[in-house]
Amino acid sequence: MHLLRHLQHFPHLYRLIFALGLLCGAVPFCYLVWRNFATRPNRPRIAGEDVLHRESFASGVSQKNLLTQFGGANACLRLIITKDLLVITSWFPFSLLTPIYDLEHAIPIRDIVSLDDLQSFGRTGFELIYADRDGGKHSIHLFPKDPAAFRRALGIAPGHLIPTR
Repeated sequence: MHLLRHLQHFPHLYRLIFALGLLCGAVPFCYLVWRNFATRPNRPRIAGEDVLHRESFASGVSQKNLLTQFGGANACLRLIITKDLLVITSWFPFSLLTPIYDLEHAIPIRDIVSLDDLQSFGRTGFELIYADRDGGKHSIHLFPKDPAAFRRALGIAPGHLIPTR
């Protein structure tokens, strides 16, 4: 209360505080929008006839680091499988956050190392491990709405480490 009485004598401080608050909100938002547009060129164009499986409301969490393990996406990931590619992305406005939480990927099917069954908080899903171009391995926990259809579309039988196609 004491501070508010002093601020009444300096009305220009209200404008300054408002401008700083606006700036503190606008800068992170602009960064998120920039990250979203920076990842767009990496998203492949997929014709409808090439799609083997499409899921619109999957969940997932990257195991890249501590931030991504605590983050994740609940029922807002899109999973698209073609004969050559697994695409993991999300809907707007969630697509502003997926690059930060390492949930924006176009993974060649040939780079998938393993797909292990996973149970987490009563949900059935998979731990997907894939290799990048440099040979480094990465792990993502995915929880599709239809795990059996997801596995069939990838062509990876339970217990197999490489695609069966």
